[in-house]
Amino acid sequence: MQLLDAWYVVALSSAVVADRPTAVQFHGQNFVLWRDTDGQVGVLPDRCPHKGASLSSGSIRNGQISCGYHGWCFGRHGQCSSIPAQHTGEPMPHRAQTRAIPAREAYGFVWIWWARDPLASLENLPPLPEVGPLPEDADPTWRHLEGEVVWQANWLRVLEAFMDLTHAPFVHSGSFGAMAADQLMPEEHWVRGDSLYERVLAPRDRHYRADQGRGLRAWFNSDAKESPDDTSAGAGVQHIQLWLANVSLVRVVFGDFQISLCTAHVPMADGQTRNLWRHFRSFLRTPLADGNARGRVDRFMAEDQRVVETLTPLHPDLEGRGDLLLASDAMTLGLRKLLREKRSAGLLL
Repeated sequence: MQLLDAWYVVALSSAVVADRPTAVQFHGQNFVLWRDTDGQVGVLPDRCPHKGASLSSGSIRNGQISCGYHGWCFGRHGQCSSIPAQHTGEPMPHRAQTRAIPAREAYGFVWIWWARDPLASLENLPPLPEVGPLPEDADPTWRHLEGEVVWQANWLRVLEAFMDLTHAPFVHSGSFGAMAADQLMPEEHWVRGDSLYERVLAPRDRHYRADQGRGLRAWFNSDAKESPDDTSAGAGVQHIQLWLANVSLVRVVFGDFQISLCTAHVPMADGQTRNLWRHFRSFLRTPLADGNARGRVDRFMAEDQRVVETLTPLHPDLEGRGDLLLASDAMTLGLRKLLREKRSAGLLL
């Protein structure tokens, strides 16, 4: 399934650098990403129109992508600027160009506009989704990490998993879900435009901060300690939000103890999804705690992955004939209704 006329995240901004091209698979197609001399991201199909060589196997020359086969150079708008084998003064062939994909950067990600009609005018595109709240990367009161993991599952199945509340006590029983009640009902839920949100009261994993601070307390005691009278040690609040096409945000708030996990679920092929994640924490901001924090995210992802990769059929049941959904599945119900509306409008294929 593909959602059309939508902004998708396809890469972490940090992964697209100035000195080499980056290959990305998206909806079964291959693209090349790079930065020009102004630092702007270019996105083109990963195929040179000359003889079909992979542009991502080439190099960057003066801010342009250069094909490694015959050296043809392309700017980020898709035009060919140089054909080394061409005679000096000879006009550039009309077909010496390729289709540029509109790209933007925000929230630490690279986004592309996936158009229903690639030949239509793309001058007045809608704005990017307003993802957040998220800390600024330079905010000294937060520490952030990035990573990625590929799941063998359809991207819409993965989207649903990141919005699902009631699996936590079972899928994550060996980690943060051990403190969760079997019945987790949203305190608030809404669908606005292409975004879905729910808020739930969440029990605190009392071992989390202690584990992150283990071995570091002697140096960072002021940042790691908890007072017995700290009211944040009880129930907290978990905020879950999704922005179509493919970004989710989970925020866990226990007073000064806050974690945000923003994830882009990139559809690679029909049964393969690349999860690009950015993790923020408000405590133990020393780099020495990064290994533990990264291990926590990896474990959380792996717990979900083991289950989501078993789901059948490959695509979610938009009609509701095969799944038995309950009131606690409010976010899943809301997403599937929204997808049915997109399908009726010709925007979901």
